[in-house]
Amino acid sequence: MKTEAWQGYADAEVLARVSVRLIEPGEKAAWDQLITERHYLKNAHLVGRQLRYVAELDGRWVALLGYNVAAYHLKGREEWIGWSIEQRLKRRKFVAQNSRFLLLVDRGRYPNLASRILGLCSRRLSEDWETAFGYPLLGLESFVDPERFSGACYRAAGWQALGRTQGYRRHHRDFYQEDGHPKELWVRALHPKACRWLSAATMPARFAKHEDPAMHCAYGVREFRSLWTRLQVLTDTRKRKGRLYHLGSVLTICALATLCGARGTRAIAEFAGYLNQTQLRLLRCYYSKKRRCYVAPSEPTIRRILALVDPAEFDQAVTAWMAEQDGPLTRLAVDGKTVKKAKRTDGRPLHLVGAVTHESARLVAQRPVDEKSNEITALRPMLQDLALDGVVVTADAMQAQQDAARFLAQEKGADYFFSLKGNQPSVEEAAERFLNRAFPPWGAGASEE
Repeated sequence: MKTEAWQGYADAEVLARVSVRLIEPGEKAAWDQLITERHYLKNAHLVGRQLRYVAELDGRWVALLGYNVAAYHLKGREEWIGWSIEQRLKRRKFVAQNSRFLLLVDRGRYPNLASRILGLCSRRLSEDWETAFGYPLLGLESFVDPERFSGACYRAAGWQALGRTQGYRRHHRDFYQEDGHPKELWVRALHPKACRWLSAATMPARFAKHEDPAMHCAYGVREFRSLWTRLQVLTDTRKRKGRLYHLGSVLTICALATLCGARGTRAIAEFAGYLNQTQLRLLRCYYSKKRRCYVAPSEPTIRRILALVDPAEFDQAVTAWMAEQDGPLTRLAVDGKTVKKAKRTDGRPLHLVGAVTHESARLVAQRPVDEKSNEITALRPMLQDLALDGVVVTADAMQAQQDAARFLAQEKGADYFFSLKGNQPSVEEAAERFLNRAFPPWGAGASEE
């Protein structure tokens, strides 16, 4: 492999002889090194699903290209496609981003080479993507730094400029930082009907079967209204002027999204995007007269409001609401876990024991395990103040102890259901002898021996 420029070829001959291919696995290190050394970003890292290409002329590398998943949200791109938030969340996968493009030869010597390479790569990319990841592409996007490049090669290759971004870049998973360098956004459709299909009520079958599943909300009208009422009265430190969303609207979405499995503000925004107009109206979300519809809060809005709310006040309100939904306590699960990235003062991992409801996994009680003890000794102080009469308490084999059983059954009036393992042979033998037939947890019908 050689990367130096060559002499003697006319521009037309270069354009006819150049070819584009995917790199081989053994070429990634060289590809990454060249990008790191010679690309202005000095970074070869690509995000998510990705493909790397090399343009060759008679076996010599003349350009490098990298493609990965599309950006989460781009105002210009969304207007160009015309899709809804829900459609974007399900179909963003059909758009890829040209995140790296490095020409290894003199741009002035071969002025049409860059656009030729972009065109060759665009024509094969969808098929390559489908081979690698199981579904085709419909569009491409890229960013050009206007202080360094004019974007002429993209225009010549059939791309369209959509204007400049606002100058933010992603910093970790759920945060953005202003970098002061707006980029020019360029897009290209890989099919004449790409935008129509991406914004259609139903995509063609070839694409529809690959859409990402929607995040469904299992809560109904009563739950929406009751939770909104609780959260709307929390302390709102925002100035009244300029508010688009009620505090209760955004916080209710955050709470429901978390209960449905969302983790982080990006996932919460995705959940909000799946809410229909009836749900957004029930939550009293912002109504856009221009668009004639209710609009879900964006990720920046969600992040900004969460930063202003007292976490303890928010948690107490949601916990109280969940208690209302569960009704009387009937079943409780006890389990322990080590908290990631949390340590005690002595450097040892922090270990907690918690009790949650079976119905909604609502945390009812929690206690840290003493430094020189284990989960067994944490059970009594954790459950001591709870009313457990008639409640079934389940736990793993670690809690299968006589003291725990007596505490629950005799002191708290609860029934218990403990797992058993071979490390307690006498208890296991007794269980096999007494419980060799159908046996309800409260012991009705059991013989006494």
